[in-house]
Amino acid sequence: MRRHPAALLLAAALLASTGGCAVRPADKASPGELMLLGQEDLRAERYESARQAFQRLLREYPDSNHRREALLNLANSYYQGEEYIEARVQYAEYVQLYPVSRQTPQAYYYLGMSDYNRILAPDQEQAVTRDALKSFQELVRRFPRSEFTAQAKERIQSLRDQLARHHLHIARFYLTKGKRVSAIPRFQEVIKEFADQPGLRAEAMFFLAESYMLEESYQKAGEAYRSLIKEYPANPLSQRAHQRLVSLSGTR
Repeated sequence: MRRHPAALLLAAALLASTGGCAVRPADKASPGELMLLGQEDLRAERYESARQAFQRLLREYPDSNHRREALLNLANSYYQGEEYIEARVQYAEYVQLYPVSRQTPQAYYYLGMSDYNRILAPDQEQAVTRDALKSFQELVRRFPRSEFTAQAKERIQSLRDQLARHHLHIARFYLTKGKRVSAIPRFQEVIKEFADQPGLRAEAMFFLAESYMLEESYQKAGEAYRSLIKEYPANPLSQRAHQRLVSLSGTR
């Protein structure tokens, strides 16, 4: 963005000669002064000082043309300071207030990243994972040509892998506890919903068949083993599925 010469002079005036630190603004500082001050503090990683400047601008100048940029910079100050929960609040406010601005794709991306950086292990609750996935999917849907879209698509794949692992973990937990009635529909869900995760889907197919075997539903087990072998012949679990089919044929 090109800056007016007067703005550059103002920026220089806001810097102290010692250490390059920004001078605190007067009580009647203009929106432009507060913006320049906050940006300088943000670049210098003085996050708390930056927030104070941006918050003051937002509070004291509700009609300023700098409000949109101040809100995004405020969100950035929290994100860069690794305060992801508060960053999420600010990015969410931005996309709500400015759904079609030039910076909206960026806000959506970092809204997703604010959740992405707080994701728990697959054996934990995945509400944050779902929130992150929703933000990235919204970015891809609404701004397919954005500079952030390719990164968002990569995150989507990673998040779907995380969710598939979560469902598979729960299903296998129920299976080890002998609760096959609870395990079977969860294996089926992974098979149905995560076709883009072939390794995890193959694992779900194998253990679905194992669940049917334990229930002595041999026909369903055979169908599940054959589906696994047909769809993922190179997967190591297909060899085990073939062995299971051989043993099944011997029992008939």
